[in-house]
Amino acid sequence: MLCHIHIKDFAIIENLDLELRSGMTVITGETGAGKSIIIDALDVALGDRADSKLVRQGAERSEINITFDVKHIPEAREWLAAKELSNDDELILRRLFTAEGRSRNYINGNPATLQQIRELGRLLIHTHGQHEHQALFRRDAQRRLLDNFANHNKLLDAVAEIYQHWQRTNTELEQLRNLGSDSGAQLELLIYQANELDQLALAEGELEQLHSEHQQLANADRLIHACNGALDLLSENTELNAQTALQNAAQTLNEIAELDPHISSAGEMINNAIIHCEEASSEIRHYLAQAGLDPERLHTVEQRLSQIHDIARKHRVKAEELCAHQTTLQQQLDTLKNSDERVQELLAQEQALRDDYRKAAKKLHNSRIKAAKKLNQLTTDSMQMLGMEGGKIAIEINHQDNKEPTNHGLDAIEFLVAANPGQSLQPLAKVASGGELSRISLAIQVITAQLEATPTLVFDEVDVGIGGSTAEVVGKLLRQLGDTAQVLCITHLPQVAAQGHHHLMIDKFVENDLTRSRLTFLDNEQRINEIARMLGGVKITQQTLAHAEEMLAL
Repeated sequence: MLCHIHIKDFAIIENLDLELRSGMTVITGETGAGKSIIIDALDVALGDRADSKLVRQGAERSEINITFDVKHIPEAREWLAAKELSNDDELILRRLFTAEGRSRNYINGNPATLQQIRELGRLLIHTHGQHEHQALFRRDAQRRLLDNFANHNKLLDAVAEIYQHWQRTNTELEQLRNLGSDSGAQLELLIYQANELDQLALAEGELEQLHSEHQQLANADRLIHACNGALDLLSENTELNAQTALQNAAQTLNEIAELDPHISSAGEMINNAIIHCEEASSEIRHYLAQAGLDPERLHTVEQRLSQIHDIARKHRVKAEELCAHQTTLQQQLDTLKNSDERVQELLAQEQALRDDYRKAAKKLHNSRIKAAKKLNQLTTDSMQMLGMEGGKIAIEINHQDNKEPTNHGLDAIEFLVAANPGQSLQPLAKVASGGELSRISLAIQVITAQLEATPTLVFDEVDVGIGGSTAEVVGKLLRQLGDTAQVLCITHLPQVAAQGHHHLMIDKFVENDLTRSRLTFLDNEQRINEIARMLGGVKITQQTLAHAEEMLAL
């Protein structure tokens, strides 16, 4: 459940703290007061693009924090646990974005990607927008709506997985066929290139070793001079060296150690330093014994490096990539030599995948048929309640077995509707008027919302295009949803507003030449006044107030 919203410097909202409640909460206000800004802020918090223009004028950045109680949202708890982002039953999503376009995202105080915010958001809130009815014109949207209602994600995933495997198989087949059309010249080129790299015989790690050796040989004179200087300072200078100085210091301290035992620890440290000095000198002598100047070896190394880099330029790869390139060439050569066999393997595999796909697509089709029957009946019943007596809807599903595979099956799905008694079923886009379409969409949205796992449902002016007794029915349907889920409903209809368990009113005001918004929970008397405003407009009479009070009492 959504528990708290904090919005700072977003659009015309300067600072908003809102504690939300269970049940159905309606949000009303004058046109332009910013009702939909709350939904916009929620959408941004849940992963929508954070447009820098949404930063309030005069502010440097916007901040949105939303808090959820996920105690009864197992999918969200599992997601958080898998990402090691759990915080008991509380979840806090936080988004910051600046006027310059930079943004930061957090889940329970931990930095998060926008994709993670979106994934989690889909488990928490579902927004039903006022323009969703327009999407019903699209066949792909109709298919997705039916699939969401059917809740057969495993069947959809099975079809999509086989389809992707089938696509990869066909891509490899096409590549082999294209390769085969010029296989003679291609084979000759690959053999030449592979032989060239075989002759180079570059060993794994050889290039790094050659570079290291070249650096040592090219700087041998400098290295020897520096090491001799260090050795002189450590132990071989006859007049003064570190080892002799340390030995003298150790002897001096040993002579006075009997006078005060506390000085003995310093003597031990100096003795350790003498040992380190001797070991360092020995290590340098050993290095000098092997680091002699060798112009002939330097020439050999330089020639080998030149040969490697010349071949790399010829093959248009970096020298460091030659070994991997050789492996790739050999794989291509093996593929070309065995292309006929591989083509036959892939053809058999492609046919087997087609068979598996048809079986999976048929199971998906059967599930869609079953779900469509149920959705048809529920939607038709709701249409009667929403003032479309005698209207009905039917979802047509044609299984096209000879169609090329797609990632969503072989079904052509279309919503057919008869808006009035006696009319024949026709495609939704052809027969439904704007008002009829909005009611059909609303019926479907309310039905599908009842089956959703997301605990918070947002309805953003979905009641556009309806009124009168139909609006009252819509309000009652949304209130019923509020008995089992948290419902936030932005509305301009008093019949819907009167059905809310709770009522929020948003208004805007001007302060210091800046427009601001504020949101307030209304008590019963304030609700009467607000619903009267929605009923009667500017002039509110005693009769209007009495009507508003009566609506709330029902």
